Amino acid sequence: MKRLWDIFNQSLDAAIRDIEDHPRGKLFRRLIEFGPHNPSESEILIDNKETTLSDSECGSCLEFIFSFMINRFKGELAELLALDPCIKLVQQLQQNGSLPSGNQFFWGDAIQERRKLRKDNDVEMGWGNFTKGADALLVKQEKSPESKSQNRLKILGVFEVKSMMVSKRKVITQINRHVTRLYGGVKLAEKEWSSYNLNIPPCGTTEKDESDLLRVMIMPSIWKLSRNWFSVETEWGRSMEFPKPSDPPVQSEMIELEPNLWKIKLAWSQEALNQAAYEMTFWYMSQVGKRVYHTKKMPKDWENKTPEQAGYNAIKMMLYYILMSCSTKRHKRLATRLYNVYSFGYPLGVDSKVMLWPEDFPYEDEK
Repeated sequence: MKRLWDIFNQSLDAAIRDIEDHPRGKLFRRLIEFGPHNPSESEILIDNKETTLSDSECGSCLEFIFSFMINRFKGELAELLALDPCIKLVQQLQQNGSLPSGNQFFWGDAIQERRKLRKDNDVEMGWGNFTKGADALLVKQEKSPESKSQNRLKILGVFEVKSMMVSKRKVITQINRHVTRLYGGVKLAEKEWSSYNLNIPPCGTTEKDESDLLRVMIMPSIWKLSRNWFSVETEWGRSMEFPKPSDPPVQSEMIELEPNLWKIKLAWSQEALNQAAYEMTFWYMSQVGKRVYHTKKMPKDWENKTPEQAGYNAIKMMLYYILMSCSTKRHKRLATRLYNVYSFGYPLGVDSKVMLWPEDFPYEDEK
């Protein structure tokens, strides 16, 4: 368990670094600190690209949250949850003799493959720099037939993890693309293996052959989150409560689709991963607020809040301002979804196409 937690923290740190290093990272901080112009206030024309965001900059922030932040967190979670069932599959295949022992498992950012350069007039341009590779590789070092003093690396399996339901054909295409890129060499945990020192078995044969390459696709389950909720009275007024999180209603499942082609269906569903990713982005807003309001004076009426709580409040307020002045249907739709989920939780907020209010969730005796 400690090892899994370490991997999670490493993945989380990597995701946060990528967010902060992204060209829109500074723009995103401005969204929390300054936001768009408040539609209820008089328009003030200030040509200052370090403060209030323009309409187009707000749209860029929304696209960044959806296309990068949510997808990045969701992908990291799916890979983390896939690690244990993938190890169990490898152990099962070792026990029945389909895989050798003494192999190595490389995961996530530890794997880099060369980028294949584009063709020019149908002429291959060769290989480019190393970039992100397959989600996981199973390998084994063996003696090179050309030199007894030198090892080569045999690729035993290629794994592709998805955080959403994707067609079998599309995932196989992606796995095969990774296999093709391996012919340009691979870098595993900073150690580079040239194409001459790689042994890449064939894949996709119709007959069972232990020498063939193992291909594994991992996808989430399809069960839905509960939409139940109830009201409770607190010293601060009414609060919405949700059922306590529980273990998934199903177990991870391993299915052999074809010879040496396996599908792992995770116990966690696509909706559960979505919910977690949205909550992680909302948490990240609090961390930005923590940095912003550590030295900056709290806004009026927020004096009793912590910097983290100010971050939570700020993103909801800025999304509200965006909704009041948004000029494009797409960005209004994105802002609506974020505002609803951050304000009322993923299960209740994700399905609504209009902005939700507390009045949409009345007490039992008000229904």
